[in-house]
Amino acid sequence: MSLPRVSVVIPVYNAEATLRRALDSIRNQTLPPFEVICVDDGSRDGSVSLAEHYETAGAFVLRVVKQPCNAGAAAARNRGLDLAAGEVVAFLDADDIWSPDKLERQLQAMHHQGLDLVGGHSGVRVQEIPAFMLDSVSQPLNTRVVGLLPAMLSNPFHTSSVLVRRDACVRFPDNGQLSEDYALWLQLIAAGWRCAHHSQQLSFMYKPAFGSSGLSAQLWRMQRGELAALRAVGQRGHQGVLALALPVSCLKFGVRLLRTWLR
Repeated sequence: MSLPRVSVVIPVYNAEATLRRALDSIRNQTLPPFEVICVDDGSRDGSVSLAEHYETAGAFVLRVVKQPCNAGAAAARNRGLDLAAGEVVAFLDADDIWSPDKLERQLQAMHHQGLDLVGGHSGVRVQEIPAFMLDSVSQPLNTRVVGLLPAMLSNPFHTSSVLVRRDACVRFPDNGQLSEDYALWLQLIAAGWRCAHHSQQLSFMYKPAFGSSGLSAQLWRMQRGELAALRAVGQRGHQGVLALALPVSCLKFGVRLLRTWLR
Protein backbone atom coordinates (compact mmCIF):
# COMPACT_ATOMS: atom_id res chain seq x y z
CA MET A 1 0.00 0.00 0.00
CA SER A 2 1.41 3.38 -1.01
CA LEU A 3 0.54 6.16 1.43
CA PRO A 4 0.65 9.83 0.41
CA ARG A 5 3.61 12.03 1.31
CA VAL A 6 3.13 14.31 4.31
CA SER A 7 4.29 17.90 4.59
CA VAL A 8 4.37 19.32 8.12
CA VAL A 9 3.88 23.07 8.61
CA ILE A 10 5.10 24.71 11.83
CA PRO A 11 4.47 28.44 12.41
CA VAL A 12 7.31 29.76 14.57
CA TYR A 13 7.37 32.94 16.64
CA ASN A 14 9.90 33.32 19.48
CA ALA A 15 9.75 29.56 20.07
CA GLU A 16 13.38 28.88 20.89
CA ALA A 17 12.41 27.27 24.22
CA THR A 18 9.99 24.72 22.70
CA LEU A 19 10.78 24.24 19.01
CA ARG A 20 13.35 21.47 19.52
CA ARG A 21 10.80 19.47 21.52
CA ALA A 22 8.27 19.80 18.68
CA LEU A 23 10.83 18.78 16.04
CA ASP A 24 11.95 15.82 18.16
CA SER A 25 8.37 14.55 18.25
CA ILE A 26 8.32 14.64 14.42
CA ARG A 27 11.69 12.92 14.10
CA ASN A 28 10.45 10.14 16.43
CA GLN A 29 7.43 9.31 14.25
CA THR A 30 6.98 5.66 13.34
CA LEU A 31 6.19 6.94 9.83
CA PRO A 32 8.13 10.20 9.37
CA PRO A 33 6.87 12.93 7.03
CA PHE A 34 8.36 13.76 3.66
CA GLU A 35 9.24 17.31 4.72
CA VAL A 36 8.90 19.80 7.57
CA ILE A 37 8.46 23.50 6.80
CA CYS A 38 9.24 25.90 9.65
CA VAL A 39 7.81 29.32 8.85
CA ASP A 40 9.43 31.94 11.05
CA ASP A 41 7.00 34.78 11.70
CA GLY A 42 9.47 37.50 12.67
CA SER A 43 11.04 35.86 15.72
CA ARG A 44 13.46 37.95 17.79
CA ASP A 45 15.08 35.03 19.61
CA GLY A 46 17.17 32.08 18.40
CA SER A 47 14.31 30.15 16.77
CA VAL A 48 15.65 30.46 13.23
CA SER A 49 19.15 29.37 14.17
CA LEU A 50 17.80 26.40 16.11
CA ALA A 51 15.69 25.27 13.15
CA GLU A 52 18.50 25.79 10.63
CA HIS A 53 20.92 23.68 12.70
CA TYR A 54 18.47 20.99 13.81
CA GLU A 55 19.71 17.46 13.10
CA THR A 56 16.96 15.50 11.38
CA ALA A 57 19.02 12.29 11.23
CA GLY A 58 17.75 11.85 7.68
CA ALA A 59 14.15 11.40 8.84
CA PHE A 60 12.79 14.26 6.71
CA VAL A 61 13.75 17.33 4.72
CA LEU A 62 13.69 20.44 6.92
CA ARG A 63 12.99 23.77 5.24
CA VAL A 64 13.17 27.09 7.09
CA VAL A 65 11.50 30.13 5.54
CA LYS A 66 11.15 33.63 6.94
CA GLN A 67 8.17 35.94 6.80
CA PRO A 68 9.14 39.57 6.08
CA CYS A 69 7.37 40.65 9.28
CA ASN A 70 5.21 39.25 12.06
CA ALA A 71 1.87 38.53 10.37
CA GLY A 72 0.32 35.91 12.68
CA ALA A 73 -0.10 32.15 12.72
CA ALA A 74 -2.69 32.07 9.93
CA ALA A 75 -0.39 33.85 7.47
CA ALA A 76 2.54 31.63 8.49
CA ARG A 77 0.52 28.45 7.98
CA ASN A 78 -0.70 29.70 4.59
CA ARG A 79 2.89 30.39 3.55
CA GLY A 80 3.75 26.82 4.50
CA LEU A 81 0.79 25.54 2.51
CA ASP A 82 2.00 27.48 -0.52
CA LEU A 83 5.37 25.73 -0.29
CA ALA A 84 4.19 22.24 0.67
CA ALA A 85 4.95 19.46 -1.81
CA GLY A 86 3.22 16.57 -0.03
CA GLU A 87 -0.21 15.25 -0.96
CA VAL A 88 -1.40 15.80 2.64
CA VAL A 89 -0.44 18.43 5.20
CA ALA A 90 -0.13 18.21 8.98
CA PHE A 91 0.07 21.21 11.29
CA LEU A 92 2.09 21.40 14.50
CA ASP A 93 2.41 24.45 16.72
CA ALA A 94 5.95 25.11 17.89
CA ASP A 95 5.00 24.58 21.55
CA ASP A 96 3.08 21.31 21.00
CA ILE A 97 4.19 17.71 20.39
CA TRP A 98 2.90 14.51 18.77
CA SER A 99 2.77 10.93 19.98
CA PRO A 100 5.18 8.74 17.96
CA ASP A 101 2.43 6.98 15.99
CA LYS A 102 0.39 10.08 15.17
CA LEU A 103 1.05 10.33 11.45
CA GLU A 104 1.01 6.60 10.79
CA ARG A 105 -2.37 6.02 12.42
CA GLN A 106 -3.96 9.07 10.82
CA LEU A 107 -2.64 8.20 7.36
CA GLN A 108 -4.02 4.69 7.69
CA ALA A 109 -7.43 6.05 8.71
CA MET A 110 -7.45 8.60 5.88
CA HIS A 111 -6.53 5.94 3.32
CA HIS A 112 -8.92 3.19 4.44
CA GLN A 113 -11.90 5.44 5.19
CA GLY A 114 -11.63 7.85 2.29
CA LEU A 115 -11.20 10.94 4.48
CA ASP A 116 -10.19 14.44 3.47
CA LEU A 117 -9.28 15.53 7.00
CA VAL A 118 -8.73 13.67 10.25
CA GLY A 119 -7.97 15.11 13.68
CA GLY A 120 -9.04 15.29 17.29
CA HIS A 121 -8.41 17.13 20.53
CA SER A 122 -4.99 17.62 22.07
CA GLY A 123 -4.11 16.41 25.53
CA VAL A 124 -2.67 18.82 28.09
CA ARG A 125 0.73 18.13 29.63
CA VAL A 126 1.65 19.80 32.91
CA GLN A 127 5.30 18.74 32.86
CA GLU A 128 8.00 18.03 30.32
CA ILE A 129 7.87 14.49 28.93
CA PRO A 130 10.38 13.51 26.22
CA ALA A 131 8.63 12.56 22.99
CA PHE A 132 10.20 9.09 22.94
CA MET A 133 8.53 8.30 26.30
CA LEU A 134 5.01 8.84 24.97
CA ASP A 135 2.96 5.71 24.48
CA SER A 136 2.71 4.34 20.95
CA VAL A 137 -0.27 2.14 20.08
CA SER A 138 -0.70 0.45 16.70
CA GLN A 139 -4.47 0.00 16.93
CA PRO A 140 -6.61 1.61 14.19
CA LEU A 141 -8.14 4.96 15.03
CA ASN A 142 -11.75 5.10 16.16
CA THR A 143 -13.14 7.87 13.94
CA ARG A 144 -16.51 9.42 13.10
CA VAL A 145 -17.30 11.82 10.28
CA VAL A 146 -18.30 15.22 11.69
CA GLY A 147 -21.50 16.88 10.49
CA LEU A 148 -21.90 20.64 10.13
CA LEU A 149 -24.19 21.23 13.12
CA PRO A 150 -22.01 19.31 15.63
CA ALA A 151 -18.96 21.18 14.31
CA MET A 152 -20.70 24.54 14.74
CA LEU A 153 -21.70 23.63 18.28
CA SER A 154 -18.19 22.56 19.29
CA ASN A 155 -14.82 22.81 17.53
CA PRO A 156 -13.92 19.17 16.74
CA PHE A 157 -10.23 19.72 15.97
CA HIS A 158 -7.18 21.21 17.64
CA THR A 159 -4.86 22.51 14.93
CA SER A 160 -1.84 20.43 15.98
CA SER A 161 -3.93 17.28 15.60
CA VAL A 162 -5.04 17.85 12.00
CA LEU A 163 -3.94 15.95 8.90
CA VAL A 164 -5.65 17.28 5.76
CA ARG A 165 -5.58 16.71 2.02
CA ARG A 166 -3.61 19.47 0.32
CA ASP A 167 -5.92 21.58 -1.82
CA ALA A 168 -6.16 25.19 -2.93
CA CYS A 169 -9.21 25.74 -0.69
CA VAL A 170 -7.26 24.78 2.44
CA ARG A 171 -6.40 28.33 3.49
CA PHE A 172 -6.67 29.87 6.94
CA PRO A 173 -8.66 33.14 6.94
CA ASP A 174 -6.02 35.84 7.37
CA ASN A 175 -8.14 38.74 8.60
CA GLY A 176 -6.51 39.40 11.96
CA GLN A 177 -9.15 37.53 13.93
CA LEU A 178 -8.54 34.56 16.18
CA SER A 179 -10.28 31.18 15.72
CA GLU A 180 -9.05 31.17 12.12
CA ASP A 181 -8.43 27.43 12.35
CA TYR A 182 -12.04 26.83 13.42
CA ALA A 183 -13.22 28.96 10.49
CA LEU A 184 -11.29 26.73 8.07
CA TRP A 185 -12.68 23.48 9.50
CA LEU A 186 -16.23 24.82 9.19
CA GLN A 187 -15.64 25.93 5.60
CA LEU A 188 -14.38 22.48 4.61
CA ILE A 189 -17.22 20.62 6.35
CA ALA A 190 -19.81 22.97 4.82
CA ALA A 191 -18.24 22.31 1.40
CA GLY A 192 -18.85 18.58 1.78
CA TRP A 193 -15.36 17.43 2.77
CA ARG A 194 -15.21 14.17 4.73
CA CYS A 195 -13.73 15.40 8.00
CA ALA A 196 -13.43 12.83 10.79
CA HIS A 197 -12.80 13.19 14.51
CA HIS A 198 -10.90 10.58 16.51
CA SER A 199 -11.21 10.21 20.26
CA GLN A 200 -7.60 9.15 20.86
CA GLN A 201 -5.17 11.90 21.85
CA LEU A 202 -2.25 11.94 19.43
CA SER A 203 -1.11 15.55 20.01
CA PHE A 204 -0.33 17.35 23.23
CA MET A 205 0.03 20.93 24.41
CA TYR A 206 1.64 22.35 27.52
CA LYS A 207 -1.00 24.89 28.46
CA PRO A 208 -4.71 24.86 29.28
CA ALA A 209 -7.09 25.58 26.43
CA PHE A 210 -8.48 28.82 27.90
CA GLY A 211 -7.30 31.51 30.27
CA SER A 212 -3.57 30.86 29.92
CA SER A 213 -0.91 33.28 28.80
CA GLY A 214 -0.54 34.22 25.15
CA LEU A 215 -3.28 34.14 22.51
CA SER A 216 -5.49 31.72 24.44
CA ALA A 217 -5.94 34.34 27.15
CA GLN A 218 -7.64 36.72 24.70
CA LEU A 219 -11.06 35.22 25.20
CA TRP A 220 -13.07 38.06 23.70
CA ARG A 221 -10.96 38.11 20.52
CA MET A 222 -11.40 34.35 20.28
CA GLN A 223 -15.14 34.72 20.73
CA ARG A 224 -15.38 37.36 18.02
CA GLY A 225 -13.44 35.09 15.68
CA GLU A 226 -15.72 32.15 16.48
CA LEU A 227 -18.83 34.23 15.84
CA ALA A 228 -17.39 35.42 12.52
CA ALA A 229 -16.65 31.81 11.54
CA LEU A 230 -20.22 30.76 12.35
CA ARG A 231 -21.76 33.68 10.46
CA ALA A 232 -19.60 32.96 7.40
CA VAL A 233 -21.10 29.47 7.23
CA GLY A 234 -24.61 30.80 7.83
CA GLN A 235 -24.24 33.24 4.95
CA ARG A 236 -23.56 30.31 2.63
CA GLY A 237 -27.06 28.94 3.04
CA HIS A 238 -26.95 27.36 6.49
CA GLN A 239 -29.12 29.83 8.42
CA GLY A 240 -30.94 27.07 10.30
CA VAL A 241 -27.84 25.60 11.92
CA LEU A 242 -26.54 29.12 12.55
CA ALA A 243 -29.65 29.94 14.59
CA LEU A 244 -28.92 26.92 16.79
CA ALA A 245 -25.18 27.47 17.04
CA LEU A 246 -25.07 31.17 17.98
CA PRO A 247 -26.71 30.90 21.43
CA VAL A 248 -24.59 27.84 22.24
CA SER A 249 -21.46 29.78 21.32
CA CYS A 250 -22.44 32.66 23.62
CA LEU A 251 -23.15 30.21 26.45
CA LYS A 252 -19.74 28.59 26.00
CA PHE A 253 -18.13 32.03 26.11
CA GLY A 254 -19.74 32.69 29.48
CA VAL A 255 -18.48 29.36 30.79
CA ARG A 256 -14.95 30.13 29.60
CA LEU A 257 -15.00 33.48 31.38
CA LEU A 258 -16.20 31.82 34.56
CA ARG A 259 -13.51 29.15 34.37
CA THR A 260 -10.86 31.86 33.92
CA TRP A 261 -12.08 33.89 36.89
CA LEU A 262 -12.17 30.78 39.11
CA ARG A 263 -8.72 29.53 38.12
